[in-house]
Amino acid sequence: MLSDANADDYWERSDRFDLALDLTAGRRGLVALSSVIARWVRHLLDIEVAVEPLNELRDVALTWYVGLDSVGTKIGDALWNGEEIDEAGRSHVVGLFRLTFRDPTVVMNGMADDAVYLILAMAPDRVLRMKPQNLLTGLPVRRLEPLT
Repeated sequence: MLSDANADDYWERSDRFDLALDLTAGRRGLVALSSVIARWVRHLLDIEVAVEPLNELRDVALTWYVGLDSVGTKIGDALWNGEEIDEAGRSHVVGLFRLTFRDPTVVMNGMADDAVYLILAMAPDRVLRMKPQNLLTGLPVRRLEPLT
């Protein structure tokens, strides 16, 4: 597990793929991933967002979500359609995040005050295949008008 004690060795060991990030709810890994997501959105879309990890998705107005992988998208689709997620489905969820926009003018009409929920889940083979490009196409942001 990547920790303070071995963080300085990461780049030396990175090609061995022998370190893992602890994504257990309530631990630092999800906080770090939240920061990476916010920086990635800022870098690629030039939009400032705040991303916070959640322990559970309960009693929220799910007005918009982005699956950060195919399983997360399927779970989001089921929730969007009012379906209950069984224990097996819930056990695949690795991370839940609430994303809010710092500047509401970049968001599509009607979404300025709403959070976007991000769902990250592992596949049935217990492998995590995150697709961060889903953030680029899935966030409810206004697209720039082409110059004429």
